[in-house]
Amino acid sequence: MKKLGVWAAQLTGSGSAKRIGLAFLPILAGLSYATGHWQILVIACIAIPVLLSGFRLPQTAPENTRLRAGGEAEFTSAVETALTQSNGTHRCAVVMLELDEIDVVRDTWGVEGLETIVSAIADRLCSMLRNSDIIVQLSESRLAISLPSIRVPELGAVISLIDRLQTAARPAVRIDSANAYVTLSAGFCLEGRAADNSAAALIEASYLALLDAKSQGVESSRGYSAKTTPHFKKPDAHVQAVLRALQDGQIVAWFQPQLSTDTGLVSGFEALARWSHPTRGVLSPAEFLPALETAHAMELLSETMLQHALRAIRAWDVAGHKIPSVAVNFATEDLRNPSLIERIKWDVDRFEIDPARLTVEILETVVSEHDDDIITRNIRALGDQGYRIDLDDFGTGHASLSNIRRFAVDRIKIDRSFITRADEDPEQQRMINAIISMAEQMEIDTVAEGVETIGEKSILSQLGCTHMQGYAIARPMPFEQTLLWLQEHTSAASKASYFPRESKLRR
Repeated sequence: MKKLGVWAAQLTGSGSAKRIGLAFLPILAGLSYATGHWQILVIACIAIPVLLSGFRLPQTAPENTRLRAGGEAEFTSAVETALTQSNGTHRCAVVMLELDEIDVVRDTWGVEGLETIVSAIADRLCSMLRNSDIIVQLSESRLAISLPSIRVPELGAVISLIDRLQTAARPAVRIDSANAYVTLSAGFCLEGRAADNSAAALIEASYLALLDAKSQGVESSRGYSAKTTPHFKKPDAHVQAVLRALQDGQIVAWFQPQLSTDTGLVSGFEALARWSHPTRGVLSPAEFLPALETAHAMELLSETMLQHALRAIRAWDVAGHKIPSVAVNFATEDLRNPSLIERIKWDVDRFEIDPARLTVEILETVVSEHDDDIITRNIRALGDQGYRIDLDDFGTGHASLSNIRRFAVDRIKIDRSFITRADEDPEQQRMINAIISMAEQMEIDTVAEGVETIGEKSILSQLGCTHMQGYAIARPMPFEQTLLWLQEHTSAASKASYFPRESKLRR
């Protein structure tokens, strides 16, 4: 009787309904005991809360946040409505979501299982949306969301929402007595980013962004921009060979040291990709970078380089070599990834490394030629979190001084084209001097890359360049060789009489 009373109390709802229901329970319990019909109590326990709530059963979501049927026509109409609601302070966006590895999911769980998974995921997504948002199922594995009236600037809100939606999809979906785990990839387009300001263009752009995201691996996300590739071709044999090499660990990081002209000590290394080909030997990036760009796999390369760089920092620490920083190149694809900051932070935290010891190299052309909001957001966030920013190939693009200041650039790398024969060519010297003077005024360090002769090394030091990198110092080398090189360099530096250059900049 005690257990039954507890169970009954749990069934009678909450608040005033629970209190009224509990008041009736002793009467009903007595009636049930007298008549011997315990069914009276059981039925009453279920019926009372329903009656008191006006015969209304709880709903999982309001009607306008439920998954809509109707496909593309329904969704296009929703986006058109969203566009009419936009104004100077609020704009709309379209998000396209799709289950990753759909063929594997279908083969594992069958068509009915797939329907169960999509239905469960859709319910979770609905719970994350506003009443005004519209979610429509476009295919067996693809969902589309219309997001009207997002306060400007809307980029951060959309990226945050996508992260929450992807997180909501991760928990297991129960199918019979087994658990199914799935992930979602996402593409989105903000109003004003598509080819024209129509619903059709916005939807198509978000779909292209989704394709771009899916090409990067599971649970990726991408925003549409003018640089989004509209078509994806099947990779040729060379591209497939390069992808296999990357996956098999044949493409690895080699390291080239950078020296401080103030102290003569190692101020860092740059991680450079090399392909250790089983028959052709060590291949330069020219042999495989174009293939990786074609396959949209530059992010996989940068992730590999990042992992190798962080492992190297830990290994140098263990060996007693305190390397201030290691530079890793990040391509435009990386910088367009809304999840880049979280990805880098996870790796750096896992290796327990100070963010200041990782230098993110970005091309000057990325800063000067791209107005992508996601790229801007990522570069600024990297600086805010303590990572150092190097502007690579400076002088080859048209980065404005305001951009250099806005992105909190720590160093500019003077392109090799300005360094060649600098000790012999007065015009080269004047160009280098102008760049260094500008950098000193902005309190930014400079790195001369591609220093190949002693003469170039000497003139750069005289002109006030703060760091140097090139064959005149050391060629790129595999990690194992860096330990011996560091030992020899440290020993030679301790014996040499070194006089720091005169400089207005001390950092």
